[in-house]
Amino acid sequence: MAGGCRQLTLAILLSLCYLSLAVNRGNFKTCDQSGFCKRLRATEKDRSPYIVDTVKKVNGSSIEIAVKHESGPNRYRAFLRVLKDRSVRFTMEEEEPVRPRYSPVDSLGPNPLQDGAVTLETGSESATVVFGDDKVLISYNPLRIDVFSSGELQISLNARGLLTVETQQLKPSLISRVGQSLSSLKSKAMNIGKSVLDRLRTSKPEEPAAEGEEGKKEEEDDLGISAEDLAAMEWEESFKSHHDSNPRGPRAIALDMSFIGYDKVYGLPEHADNFALKSTADTDPYRLYNLDVFEYELDNPMALYGSIPYITALSKTGRNVGVMWLNAAETWVDIADTSDKSLVGRVLSSFVTSDDVSRVDTHFMSESGLLDVFIFLGPTPKDVSRQYSEVFGASYLPSLFSIAYQQCRWNYNDQQDVINVDENFDKYDIPMDVMWLDIEHTNGKRYFTWDSKKFPDSKAMIDGLGKKGRNMVTIVDPHIKTDNQWSLYKEGTNHPTCAVFVKNKDGADFKGHCWPGSSSWVDYTSPCAREWWASQFSYDKYQGTTERLFTWNDMNEPSVFDGPEVSMPKDNLHGSDWEHRDVHNIFGHYMHRATAEGQVQRSGGTARPFVLSRAFFVGSHRVGPIWTGDNLATWEHLRMSIPMLLSLNVAGYPFVGADVGGFFGNPSVELLTRWYQAAIFQPFLRGHAHIDTKRREPWLFGEEATANIRDALVLRYQLLPYLYTMFYEASIDNSPVMRPLWYEFPEDSAQHSNQKEFLVGPSLLSSPVLESGESTHYTTLPGKEVWYNYHTLTQHEATSSLATIVKMSTMPLFIRGGSIVPIKKRLRRSSELMAGDPYTLIVATNSKGEAVGRVYNDDTKTFNYQKGDMMFRELKLSNNQLTNRIISGSYASPEVERIVLLGVAKHTATLNGKPLTVSYDKSKRVLTIKKPGVLLSAEWTILLE
Repeated sequence: MAGGCRQLTLAILLSLCYLSLAVNRGNFKTCDQSGFCKRLRATEKDRSPYIVDTVKKVNGSSIEIAVKHESGPNRYRAFLRVLKDRSVRFTMEEEEPVRPRYSPVDSLGPNPLQDGAVTLETGSESATVVFGDDKVLISYNPLRIDVFSSGELQISLNARGLLTVETQQLKPSLISRVGQSLSSLKSKAMNIGKSVLDRLRTSKPEEPAAEGEEGKKEEEDDLGISAEDLAAMEWEESFKSHHDSNPRGPRAIALDMSFIGYDKVYGLPEHADNFALKSTADTDPYRLYNLDVFEYELDNPMALYGSIPYITALSKTGRNVGVMWLNAAETWVDIADTSDKSLVGRVLSSFVTSDDVSRVDTHFMSESGLLDVFIFLGPTPKDVSRQYSEVFGASYLPSLFSIAYQQCRWNYNDQQDVINVDENFDKYDIPMDVMWLDIEHTNGKRYFTWDSKKFPDSKAMIDGLGKKGRNMVTIVDPHIKTDNQWSLYKEGTNHPTCAVFVKNKDGADFKGHCWPGSSSWVDYTSPCAREWWASQFSYDKYQGTTERLFTWNDMNEPSVFDGPEVSMPKDNLHGSDWEHRDVHNIFGHYMHRATAEGQVQRSGGTARPFVLSRAFFVGSHRVGPIWTGDNLATWEHLRMSIPMLLSLNVAGYPFVGADVGGFFGNPSVELLTRWYQAAIFQPFLRGHAHIDTKRREPWLFGEEATANIRDALVLRYQLLPYLYTMFYEASIDNSPVMRPLWYEFPEDSAQHSNQKEFLVGPSLLSSPVLESGESTHYTTLPGKEVWYNYHTLTQHEATSSLATIVKMSTMPLFIRGGSIVPIKKRLRRSSELMAGDPYTLIVATNSKGEAVGRVYNDDTKTFNYQKGDMMFRELKLSNNQLTNRIISGSYASPEVERIVLLGVAKHTATLNGKPLTVSYDKSKRVLTIKKPGVLLSAEWTILLE
């Protein structure tokens, strides 16, 4: 008993310590506290020392560029590779590196990169690589890469001379001095003003002191510290009580990339900041370093849970390009637009003749790894999405239940609590698909276990949900309790063929603290460790589970309560001798992937996985959904959820969401209602709350609130056929499900900063109420075509300000003229029970009386769709003929019970010459065809007369 009390006390103290750490901004580094960021940000602009030596074509699409340093022996090897579909890859590293540089190759898509055809033209000052209507100009002195498309300069690399590849070296020996610590020596050394960065960039021998520099040399001599030892001190770094030995030394990389003719850039998730990225002239750069940040700040470039080092740029005329900086180490990114005169650097006079040409300059800086850049030339947002998918793969197709509503809390108390919540959803006629359990369901925070007192029959509990078509999710974190009596820990410790756990810098299993207390972390970067992890999800190992139990990976940044910045020491060791600093941002992705593989394996390879992850990286979109972490129950966090999710979508991650109601705090009835009304149009939909908050199931806030939340969730379920179709299309070309208005209307520059409204696919526009007490709401309806109110079917012309009188039941939603939207109207307990329900087709005509849309369906659970067991159809209204055309597949579908045509003058309809039952609303110009007797799986044509 005493031992149990001590364990409980330790857990409580750790939790309190964790909360204290997380809300303290001072526990996370600034750029000045990150040695490589401070060095690289101070790089002299317009003074690049890298010079092209030779350029040659090495195969059909690759150009090898030999690079030398202007004042040292260092040589570098760069490659420019042209890919099909107007994409370019540029890499650079030392010609003979001391150690290989880490490259996150598993972020690339499943299909091999496809080369494009190129020609190479070399000259005395530059070389030109031509491919189609595009070309790349390689300037020699200094090295600069200028990318042109359709005759216009689009992107320039190293135009400001900030390219840096810190040369890897062997560590100099340190000299110990009696009575002086390394930190005090380093402090004195920093006052000397000698630039370690210069030595790393040039590696040239020391020269005699120039005139006026003798004093500095004398100061250095007085300290008795050699230049060699100063460099060694710079290798090591301390932050608060944590020390990074950095035994392999500085090896940072950096590159400036300028977007010529562009005025807005987006992306770099994850940050709680504007959708359009802001200038960092007066702030820290945007930081990409996966961290566990409780109650994160808004309007701040600080790092959060995941990282995608991707930027997409938009011009005022609507041209779109994208750039991926493929690097898994800690990364900082500066942003400067042309108004930042101090950061602009020299004008690209060779190609841009006017200072009035808009430009956005970026500066990417990473602590280690390969310099690897992908450029996507668009020119439209849809083109960029497709080009992205060809390199990094398309989003995975989720099961239908996983895009329906899900109910979570830290924690549902016990099995009876779960049953009661489940039954109340039925009592109040609110649809729901998934119940979630947080860490308290386990046996002492031992994952893959159940607390037998609270959950005595987990299979019966899951089966009870399954009878209603519902499922369950349990949490499984990456830290494993160091318990020598626990079979899982012993199995990982004694694995016969590989090291399952992450090692510390000395090669022993790393130990840190998290929810269970002392813990070890699985090394997901190791293929062998991932195989071991995946095997733990088999039904014989994860006992008490069924095919209806899915997984939530939390804390996988990784979060380490007593670690630097609440994370893992950078000098920890992984797999094949990589340091943690090399792989930090991809660590959570590998866990996410291994968990999904475990679910697939337990089904014999037939069932689609469902795994929610908090940490993510490039490529995680192919695995499963993520959410925006520990938000707050405030109006500000509700508003911020939209730009955060839009940033993820345009950075290639469609399946994302934010906790409804806010994780921390207790939302007012108004806020919770408005949050549901906004969140039902977001791709991933889950209500979640902290253990210390009041219960907030939808029926606990009075009859009016219950009715309004029910109406919102019912609308979500009605739209599932349309949403599922959008996810299928994302699985083809990675098109975003939740889209900024500019994605469909890029030429409308007024929408380039809009982060309050968004599109769901191409056809639906959501304009949620985001202000407390709002009485009149204004909506932007972009473009030149008509729009229709989804609820009233009223037609509206495009406008920048459509006024709507607001009630608590108001959910502004509009259908784009020219669209066809499939829905289902029957109210069921879960999405699975809707499988046989008939479709309703909403046909919203444009000014020409035309409309087009697609609908997709399959068994919603398995991989059989990959074998053609699916249905993908195109519906089109033109010349008063509504046709259904087979695109692919032969999956049987329910019938169409109703077709609602908006904005039509025709009053009758026929099928195969026979009249159909119709009704016509003359005032709204709405024709409704009732029970036309057609299936979406078959081709047909209905005539309007």
